[in-house]
Amino acid sequence: MMFGARPPALDARLARWRLRVLVLLLVALGVCGLQWAWPAFSSGIDDRTAGFWWRASPLPQAERRVVIVDIDEKSLAQIGPWPWPRERLAELAERLHAMETGLVAFDIVLPDAREGDAQLSLAARSLPLVLGQVLVSDEDVHFPPRVGRLAAPLDSPGCGPYTVAARGYLGISENISGAAAGHITPTVSPDGTVRGVPALMCFDGKVYPSLTLAALLRASDLPPTLTVTPGAGLLEPAWHIAHPQLPGISVPLGANGEWLASYAKARSAFISISAADVLQGKAPAELLRGSWALVGATALGIADAVPTPLGGTVSGVEVHTQLISALLDDRTPYVPRGERLGQVLAAAVAALALLALSMRRGRALVVILPVAGLLLALGLYGLQGWLLIEQHLWVGATLPAAFATLTGMGLGAAELAITRHERELVYNNLASYLPRSTAQAIAFRVPANELDAQHAELVLLHADIRNFSAWCERRPAEESAHVLHLFFSLCAQAVEEHGGTIEEYVGDAVLASWPRSADPQYILRAAHQIVRFAADLLPQPAADLEPLAVGVGIEQGRVLIGSFGPASRRNHTALGQAVTVAIRLQQLTAELAQGVLIGPIIAARLPRHLHRSQGVFLLEGLSEPREVFAALDEKPTISDHRMTP
Repeated sequence: MMFGARPPALDARLARWRLRVLVLLLVALGVCGLQWAWPAFSSGIDDRTAGFWWRASPLPQAERRVVIVDIDEKSLAQIGPWPWPRERLAELAERLHAMETGLVAFDIVLPDAREGDAQLSLAARSLPLVLGQVLVSDEDVHFPPRVGRLAAPLDSPGCGPYTVAARGYLGISENISGAAAGHITPTVSPDGTVRGVPALMCFDGKVYPSLTLAALLRASDLPPTLTVTPGAGLLEPAWHIAHPQLPGISVPLGANGEWLASYAKARSAFISISAADVLQGKAPAELLRGSWALVGATALGIADAVPTPLGGTVSGVEVHTQLISALLDDRTPYVPRGERLGQVLAAAVAALALLALSMRRGRALVVILPVAGLLLALGLYGLQGWLLIEQHLWVGATLPAAFATLTGMGLGAAELAITRHERELVYNNLASYLPRSTAQAIAFRVPANELDAQHAELVLLHADIRNFSAWCERRPAEESAHVLHLFFSLCAQAVEEHGGTIEEYVGDAVLASWPRSADPQYILRAAHQIVRFAADLLPQPAADLEPLAVGVGIEQGRVLIGSFGPASRRNHTALGQAVTVAIRLQQLTAELAQGVLIGPIIAARLPRHLHRSQGVFLLEGLSEPREVFAALDEKPTISDHRMTP
């Protein structure tokens, strides 16, 4: 080995690591590119998984602090079709107040002026009443409406990055006064479900709170002033909304002012009372006493149905009910400021775990790595569920989960490619020592101690350098090795060009074979090429030594060919009378002064002009004499002239 050169094993390990790092880079670029080109992909899946965790782990407590007063089908049937007169809505609010509710909030928009507005205004002055209004922020709306008036803006804070800009509105009637107001504009996620509402919306330089915030201020009889402070730590939200006189209540907001709704409570946990029962005096007062009454509609004709992560469509008032319940329990979910960093760390941990697993060796890694990547992805989704349910942190798991899954698949594919490459190397190396069919048969299986051989009808060619041992006594070993290398190369080229297979090299001899179906004239051409080019290329010794020459023996017969020996050291060879005959014929070439001798079986398959009988001989080691033939050389073929050592 040259000084400073790396060992081949080290090069192989470095190649493995380069391929693994390449897989990580490609997967990272792919995930980042997918997120850049299709941002709704990850957020949509994260929204669905959040809904799954909420459905799988609902909070068991029933909600008594907020009661839904439902304008349902029963109410429309008994009270009258929608829209109801404003006097009826004022009567509903007064009856709820008479039952000692702490607040009445309408998740209903009343933008146009109608008769009865005065009665509704009178009710608003005598009880805590909050009305809904809608601010339009959708850029797809070319001509946003401006109907009614926007009521009850906040004194502070002003517009900022924590507010959502509005382009139009559906306010409340110009004739209604005295009531607080809050917007009921939803935040819709990529999968079409309502994730929550913007806490604050800005229009024409003024800030308007959501219905929940307006209800909180009205129920507490507080001035319309809120404080907004940025989050500090990585686990804090981007913004906090609070009121100086409500130190125990804080609303966490996202970077763009989104207020996420917690759907941790099942719909069955909320009390719903028909508006008809309230108006007819049939509602149980004990359920309403001290609670907030949220008036909404589920009747099909009113079209106030929205989809939520809990499945199906529900009345929009249920979203505000979930918001209020989570706010009072301090379990409002939010996206922490360090979400992206957490996703990167999760992906890095998954990558390290998969890399550590890929360092193990074994064929099973091709399957284990993709499965491990999938299990890591499921674990990340499990962590997402725990953070959401227990810590109220909304952290997306889809991006690191996709990274883990694709990394596992990529490393598994890389391991398969490496394994296939190593197998090809093993096969190619074996094929340089053994026939390719034999190398292919044994390259990818564990060696055994048993005999592994098969019978076959073959034509055997045995070639040997005559006088080579005596020549080697006077020459350096390196020169002898070069001569032997040249001879083996000549034999391999001639045999393979004529469809044969080198079975083994033994000393300075070569054993080759052809199937029974091979044309014997091709075999003779290969033999003559070996003799002729060996005579031209082999070096000649000094005058006191016999010249180097090559003798070839050929015969056909049934042989046993395969692997022999213990598992620790196997040997490939061919055994049988045909092998012995070919060897003895080769040995006889020097005595008969012939380059190529053939046996009677192969001679019978050749035209008579291609061989001449040399007589009958009892070959050494055999019990029966047989006729020996000298193979006559034809005119050299075109391939003979192209032959190179």
